[in-house]
Amino acid sequence: MAAQNERIEYPDIKLNFELAPVTDHSVFLHPAVQPLEHAFNGPFARNQYGQLIWLHRKSAYLSDDEGATWQIFPIFDEDDDFVLNDSHCIALSQDNTLVVSFIYDLYFNWHSKTNKPTKNTHAYQWVIRSLDGGKTWQEPVLVQKGYAAEAMSMVVLPSGRLVISAQNLDYEEGRHYSLSFYSDDDGVTWHASNKIDIGGRGHHGGCYEGRLLPLNDGRLWYCIRTNRDWFWNAYSEDEGESWTHLEKGLSASSSPSTIRRLNSGRICLVYNQLYREGESAARRVSGLFSEVAASWQREELSIRFSDDDGGTWTDPVVIASCQGAWLSYAFVFEASPGEIWISTMQSQLRIKLNESDFV
Repeated sequence: MAAQNERIEYPDIKLNFELAPVTDHSVFLHPAVQPLEHAFNGPFARNQYGQLIWLHRKSAYLSDDEGATWQIFPIFDEDDDFVLNDSHCIALSQDNTLVVSFIYDLYFNWHSKTNKPTKNTHAYQWVIRSLDGGKTWQEPVLVQKGYAAEAMSMVVLPSGRLVISAQNLDYEEGRHYSLSFYSDDDGVTWHASNKIDIGGRGHHGGCYEGRLLPLNDGRLWYCIRTNRDWFWNAYSEDEGESWTHLEKGLSASSSPSTIRRLNSGRICLVYNQLYREGESAARRVSGLFSEVAASWQREELSIRFSDDDGGTWTDPVVIASCQGAWLSYAFVFEASPGEIWISTMQSQLRIKLNESDFV
């Protein structure tokens, strides 16, 4: 593992601060990590023809040369109000349908005196589909109302079922809860699971921003963000219809994980550790944010691997750091076997690494 002073400074890496605080400090990368020279930020996927696909606002971008050049196709009409924000996910079904879950029509207002959302706070979750690899798209399908906020995980199960991560607000209790939606018809119709509610209070209270991963024993794993210094693990034994086994997971800051099954069979986890490397404390946020003082460590991005479906993990390795930055909400894409592209929604860091250098 490279210690902090062994990381390599990259002063030419320019971060994006639209969704994160501005910092003048340089980015430092692990010696085995390289900048990803790519114009776009992810999430990436492949269609049924092997083309790279990336979606942004009203357009789908398709590439035959790993992103060197792109063809652009409309998703929505220019006079349509719909746009894709950065909080979306994409998957290719077993029947070669591209399915995208996204959030649209968002308004957020938290009443400080009651510590509750106002009744007009909302964010709706939608799905769109393409049957031809991303060149044309069907009309959006509404999945849920309320305040869904984020939709960044979708998996295809061996049965062909699609499952998407979801969350919503308990308007009376003033906290978030998690759930999932599943589809057995390639995303035409969707059905809700039970709620996962761990209590809490605040506009970032509760459990939310979960990530899904099928396990080899047939269970579905849901790794969910909390403010309690660890992830919350939920497991489903009926392909996402119900979440019945809940337990404390790995320690982490109040940021979401990203979990991916690699071509090797290993699980890759990218996340923000509870504290910066070598430290035992972090800046915390509370009050209207959360009734629990939550770690806000987002200056370091770390990676871990598991050979046994999350039973054990390699030690965390910091792959990128930047003082004052938010390197979080990672998109992970295995461009070729063992070659991993990582980009972050916050700060738009883009890096790549080889699995073999870390296991």
